Amino acid sequence: MLFKASVFGCCYCPLGSFFLGVAIVILSPGFFVRCVFLMIAFVNITPTTAIAQDAPAISGPMVCHVTASSATVWMYAPKDSQLEISVHEEAGSSNAATLNFAPVTEPAGDLPGVPYTVTLEKLKPLTNYKYQVSVNGKSDAVHGGTFQTAPIAGKASKFRMALTSCMKFGQPQKSWELLLGEKPNLHVTLGDTQYSDTTDPTIQWRHHLRYRAVPEFSAVLRSIPNYAMWDDHDYGPNNSDGTAAGKENSLVGWNQIWGNSTSGTPETRGAFFKFTWGDVEFFMVDGRYHRSPDNAPDDDKKRMLGDAQFAWLVDGLKNSKAKFKVIASGSTLADSKNDGWRIYTFARHRLFDAIGENKISGVLYMSGDVHRSRVWTHPESDRVGYPLIEVISSGVANSKTLSYATVDFDTTSADPTVQVRIVHGDGKIHGDQTWKLSDLTPKK
Repeated sequence: MLFKASVFGCCYCPLGSFFLGVAIVILSPGFFVRCVFLMIAFVNITPTTAIAQDAPAISGPMVCHVTASSATVWMYAPKDSQLEISVHEEAGSSNAATLNFAPVTEPAGDLPGVPYTVTLEKLKPLTNYKYQVSVNGKSDAVHGGTFQTAPIAGKASKFRMALTSCMKFGQPQKSWELLLGEKPNLHVTLGDTQYSDTTDPTIQWRHHLRYRAVPEFSAVLRSIPNYAMWDDHDYGPNNSDGTAAGKENSLVGWNQIWGNSTSGTPETRGAFFKFTWGDVEFFMVDGRYHRSPDNAPDDDKKRMLGDAQFAWLVDGLKNSKAKFKVIASGSTLADSKNDGWRIYTFARHRLFDAIGENKISGVLYMSGDVHRSRVWTHPESDRVGYPLIEVISSGVANSKTLSYATVDFDTTSADPTVQVRIVHGDGKIHGDQTWKLSDLTPKK
């Protein structure tokens, strides 16, 4: 078993961009050690001391991007902290490894802490691992957790995902306990992960850290692999779009506060990325960074994703070998009259037509935003060639229902299935539907 530890420094430098060198220490069971020097570039963002006033000094751990053989764990701690993680197989294995994080040697700015990540490698597929993080030699039960690695990419599997959005501080948080009891294999959240309503990264950080201190939410973060896409309230102001001033700062902060697999492409900035879980592929699309204003004329110049991201999405769908392809974004297809695909007719039809014309099977759409949850079939599905299913999961901690969704994929059968359940905060099921892959396949 091989583990790689690294530091990801969120060091805001008011004097301009800088490079930070950190050591990556790789340990193996044979105690062979080798060090690599990593250079990380940071853009300049000027902090304030507000984050220190109402945000915890230590946050995490959070399990982030997980594959069949690796897992990334995120922590936030004061700049001069010494972080250590111990990991072993949960099923009584004595083959444990302990790693030290390298310290950030040249922190800059007023931010009291920095995020650290450790990447655990050479793990086994579909295996449960237990870990414990210590900060400056002290271990706390809330700084430990468990996770299960993913199935081998492209292999048939059964798994459950939890889908959420709209996670407001100060609201009832009991649905997180219900969600954890569902034992999902991964958690996808689609925006409004906090309500800072600004592109100021320091204020965004304060909101994120404050919410991650909520015990019910932190239990989910440290026990399930987490993937996130922003929406308006955690990207910028309400209903914000590609014209938002300071969106570049929002993107930098977002990439530091979440541990998604990637962000954008070398040619196109944005929070969009993709990842696979077995033979299901997820396309997390950014409906804010390149978005035309909502009040722009609803014509062929109005864009939801921007042309470059749209091309990335269609190309990915066309070339995907996965049984199911999930498009996930904060914006709904029709449920929002003022801030979703409903008022982007050309962009919506272009997406539907691309799926239909290329005969791409197994596409589902997932969204949040509207503070209610449901699963339904879009009335324009004839453009796709089969029922276009949308799963809306919104209001896990900011709605009357406190609802979320679970989605169970089973690709082990001859005709793979996807089952969607809508769960309210009272524990009652308010929707339970299943589709076969053959239902979501274009008819010849």
